[in-house]
Amino acid sequence: MTYRIDSDVELSSDWLPVAAFNVEYDSRSVAVATAIEGVDDPSVDEVRVVEVSSGVVVWRSTDEEFE
Repeated sequence: MTYRIDSDVELSSDWLPVAAFNVEYDSRSVAVATAIEGVDDPSVDEVRVVEVSSGVVVWRSTDEEFE
């Protein structure tokens, strides 16, 4: 399975290039760690990790229920 990062806000990081948020990851845990790095406060600015083949959200930074 591969995973992508999705968000309604622009993702950026002092430590990672912008391209890190626009690639597919083979590891869910690496995708989650990268996603968290992309927002200042992940509990406020939601960022999600989505399984590419199914489009299912497998992790999100806020307490909202999965869609």
